[in-house]
Amino acid sequence: MLGLHRIGIAVAALGGASAASAHDFFLLPDQFTTQQQASINLQATVGSSFPKPEAAVPADRAERLFAIGNGAPKLTIAGPTATALGLRLTGARPGTLVAVAQAKGRDVEYGEDRIPLILEEYRVSPQAQAAVAALAKPRTLKVLSRRFAKTIICVVSCRNLEAARRPAGSRLEFVAVGNGMAHFRLLSDGRALRNYPVDLVSEDGKRTHMVSDANGDVHLPAEARGPSMLFAAVLTPPSSGDRFTLDLSTLTFSRP
Repeated sequence: MLGLHRIGIAVAALGGASAASAHDFFLLPDQFTTQQQASINLQATVGSSFPKPEAAVPADRAERLFAIGNGAPKLTIAGPTATALGLRLTGARPGTLVAVAQAKGRDVEYGEDRIPLILEEYRVSPQAQAAVAALAKPRTLKVLSRRFAKTIICVVSCRNLEAARRPAGSRLEFVAVGNGMAHFRLLSDGRALRNYPVDLVSEDGKRTHMVSDANGDVHLPAEARGPSMLFAAVLTPPSSGDRFTLDLSTLTFSRP
């Protein structure tokens, strides 16, 4: 595990766009299935058109970078490009690998004119929406924004998805369910989020609204193939003070 100081997203990537042009923080490997073991390249990026990288993530804003899988995989920074922060995964062995990136929380404030756009872009629980609606007008939505990203990489093959089924310990994350990349579970603080809104983004950029089931599981439609991304957002009202917590999470993978 590599502990770094801070990862954050530019203000424009934290909100202000409509749901049709959501800005997501995600990990993009050069190949989701690779024969390479010595070194695997990835990009940490912010984009509104998955799987296209658009905005680089500053290297000094990384808080946690690590990998789960066979051997002793290690995820490190390779260097920035015009559209992404280059990452390198080493120490891989054949099988499933999961690379994980976590953003350092940052305080963000949204004025009355931007709040409807935020709630359109980030589909959250009815309880959270009601808490925002109850703010005194003109409203200012104060949030601690935290971002998490994971990607599943098949080194030679992904016959065993044990690494993808294992929680990484992020406050909000997706894990695989079963042995195929068709079913995933959404976890918040390790607990399944049942009947919760989830977005599925396909290789052509199409964003499909879905909902997890009574077990917190998301079942991909049969036609959902190739590079894909799952996204979820959890907005938690403050237990004290006036600042909400906004957790945003993505999982990228490729379904054969």
